[in-house]
Amino acid sequence: MSHVHEIVTIRVDLAAGVSGEAADYARAKVATVAKYSPADISYAKVRLSTDGPRLLAAHASLDVNGTPVNANASAETYQEAVDLLHDKLQHQLADMGR
Repeated sequence: MSHVHEIVTIRVDLAAGVSGEAADYARAKVATVAKYSPADISYAKVRLSTDGPRLLAAHASLDVNGTPVNANASAETYQEAVDLLHDKLQHQLADMGR
């Protein structure tokens, strides 16, 4: 039987003008990457900010049993940026488990 891993703490930092709805979406989306992790994730920090005049950015730093995992993504909306961030984290975590 395999162990289902989890993220113990998820912190979301927002730049000025970023909605709480974007934070909720980021928190929920990042929480789903735990199933790809080879170990529990003790801490996840997500930052939502602007990336130039037209792009919005999402950055995540995870602590996977002492190993840092970082990813960045930019897009026209926070939802798109967070979705791209999720995909990058998913691939990195899956690679760690191989």
